[in-house]
Amino acid sequence: MEFPVLETERLFLRQLTIHDTEDLFEYFSQDEVMEYYDLETFKTLEDAQRIIRHFNSEFGKGKGFRWALELKSEKKVIGTCGYHNWYREHSRAEIGYELNPLFWRQSYMKEAILPILTFGFESMGLHRVDAFIDPANISSEKLLTSLNFSKEGTLKDYFFEKGKFVDATIFGLVNK
Repeated sequence: MEFPVLETERLFLRQLTIHDTEDLFEYFSQDEVMEYYDLETFKTLEDAQRIIRHFNSEFGKGKGFRWALELKSEKKVIGTCGYHNWYREHSRAEIGYELNPLFWRQSYMKEAILPILTFGFESMGLHRVDAFIDPANISSEKLLTSLNFSKEGTLKDYFFEKGKFVDATIFGLVNK
C-alpha cells in the first residue's frame, strides 16, 4: 500500500522523510512539547531521525499511519498526527499527535485530524478511535472534545513513562 496523502486548506498531510529531521528536532527538542509525551526531550538530530524511522516502520508493518503536517505556505513540517496500536480485528486504533508550539492555538491540529478521522473510518475500516492523554493536558482535552470525542474515564498509573507511573484519561470516538 502506498502512503496516503491528504490535503486541507493550509496543510499537506504526507509521509515523513529524512528531510524532515530538522523540522521535527525544532519542536521535539523543547521541554514544553515533551511534557506529556512518552519520550525524553530530543538532544540530537539522530533522535529525530530515529522517530521518523519508527513511524515509517510502523506503516511498513501495517500497524499504523503517522502523517507529517506540512504547512503549505512554508513547506515546513509543523507537527505529526496519526494512528498507532491499530487492532484490525477490533476495528479500532489510537490517535496521537504533537505540534510545534509556534503553531499552537491556531486550529492546525483540528484541521489535520478531521481528514485523518475520515480516512480511518472510510479507508481503514475503523469503528472506534481512542486517544490517551495526560489528565493535566487541558489543551489536548479541549481539542478532543471539539472533535466529538467522549471522555470515558481516567486510568490510574496506566503508563510507565520517564521513570514513573502516570495516569491516562481515555477519550473515544465511535463511527455511528
